[in-house]
Amino acid sequence: MTEDTPTDSTVSTNQRQDDADDTRPPEADRPSSDAIDADGTDAGRSAVEYLEWGALTVLALVALVATFRLYFSVSAAVDTFVTRRYRPLFMAGFNLVVLLSCGIGISAVARRLS
Repeated sequence: MTEDTPTDSTVSTNQRQDDADDTRPPEADRPSSDAIDADGTDAGRSAVEYLEWGALTVLALVALVATFRLYFSVSAAVDTFVTRRYRPLFMAGFNLVVLLSCGIGISAVARRLS
């Protein structure tokens, strides 16, 4: 009765390959089935990510409203204090500052989200 079983030092190549292929995480480390999309990817988002998206939306809306209100207020101030000759220059500079400020805030939040 001579059985050909490999010893520990002579593990077959096929068995080593099977062990190497078994790199899946244990069941406890896998995402729950409700967090997996139909295509099998992890679609679960954390609460922090939802808060960041909400912050981006709120900042964009506030920036839009504030831009309109500030634009009309500064236009009135420029009409009052700046001579007609320099009004377009002052308005262009102001619009540029508002646009850059909104862009910096929105890009900071967008960069954090990605």
